[in-house]
Amino acid sequence: MLAPSTLAARFASVLRPDQIVTGARLSARDPGYCAASLDCGVLMLPESTAEVSTICSHANAAGIGLVPHGGLTGLVEGTASHPGQVAISIERMARVLRIDPDQRIAVVEAGTVLQDVIDAAADHGLMPGLDIPSRGSARIGGLLSTNAGGIRVLRYGMARQNVLGLEAVLANGEVLDAMNCLQKNNAGFDLKHLFIGAEGTLGIITRAVIALVPRPRETRVALVAAERFEDLAKLLGAARSRFDSQLLSFEVMWPEYYRHTTAQAGFGLLPLAADHPIYAILETGHWHPEPGDCPLTEFLGGAFEEGQIIDATVAQNEAQRSAIWRAREDGDSIEGHFGACIDYDIGMELSAMPAYVARLRARIAHTAPEHPPFFYGHIGDGNLHVTFGLPPERLAARALFDDAVYGSLDGVGATTVSAEHGIGEEKRAVLPLSRDATYLSVMAQLKACLDPKGIMNPGKVFPR
Repeated sequence: MLAPSTLAARFASVLRPDQIVTGARLSARDPGYCAASLDCGVLMLPESTAEVSTICSHANAAGIGLVPHGGLTGLVEGTASHPGQVAISIERMARVLRIDPDQRIAVVEAGTVLQDVIDAAADHGLMPGLDIPSRGSARIGGLLSTNAGGIRVLRYGMARQNVLGLEAVLANGEVLDAMNCLQKNNAGFDLKHLFIGAEGTLGIITRAVIALVPRPRETRVALVAAERFEDLAKLLGAARSRFDSQLLSFEVMWPEYYRHTTAQAGFGLLPLAADHPIYAILETGHWHPEPGDCPLTEFLGGAFEEGQIIDATVAQNEAQRSAIWRAREDGDSIEGHFGACIDYDIGMELSAMPAYVARLRARIAHTAPEHPPFFYGHIGDGNLHVTFGLPPERLAARALFDDAVYGSLDGVGATTVSAEHGIGEEKRAVLPLSRDATYLSVMAQLKACLDPKGIMNPGKVFPR
């Protein structure tokens, strides 16, 4: 196993000294959500596709593992590195190269932060359909390599549905140019999809063509409460019928989660009382002036009459809107309060969700009653998040929580162990719960074809 100094020396002819980070300079950097991101001891900072290509070529010839880094906001140990490997960050490749309002596309380097794409598109009355809470730090390359989801999948789909083309560097240094800017292009295989969601195991994304959509003139946000999950499921169906493509988001929070996030210092007045059985956030987009009262307020009035909700508030200003979304997006506060947390990102059909939640609650009440789960998620697309807050010394008991969360999926029907966060190192062992042997075999064949030496993000995704 090569020492960090030896590894750094191997790339000294490829990059300038300031582009190779080791020692104290590396220790001073934030590893992001993955504590092991910098454990390899060497980080390279290429500034162009050509430099990424040369790095990959050198690493492939020497059999050195490369671990791609984006904004380090992933939650499945997908950026973890180990001695003998080298991390490669795309943070210096962060330019918005082109905004084309006529074709509604943004051409960007992979290190571009999502918020920068949002801001650049806003100048043209447009926006990317993809949006996640970590928009201020997540980078396009990481978002695509994990096929990120987020709060508007209900309307615009996952990252995969928001990309027209990309450029990727293969393990041997070859550059795959799939920078398609056309809505229609059936000239052979659409190879971009091999790299979207592959978590850097097949190549490193360096540029992308992002589809843009019209930015709404205004958005309306409401927080509602209901007696039962089933009532919110009916509300979702009614909202889809009423608003169709205007319905941007439909998020659900169980009461423990809502009480925790709204109890944080500086939160201010609660949007709704904290003693309701379950909550949902609805966001609608409006592109044209609508006569009469606020359509969301009118819709919720009907939901009251139908008995689907028991309380509601519609944001009247940006402060109220931000408070409602903070209640949903402040999940990091769980780790801040308890010292550590374990997050799960599962998916299932909507009808199965309440029974699953009840089954997992009962299982945890028996095996770890001191650590009850927090539930929230994007139920419009069947994505349920489960978080356990616990002191750091309890992280060693992760297997207990894994068994409870994944074991409770037995008999549920169509499920996934990862709805939007990916597999990384964390979920390799449970991937076979969602993919059968034939599926995994085809994945392995693709890996062997594109990365025969196994240097691209080694140890991620593929079960051992």
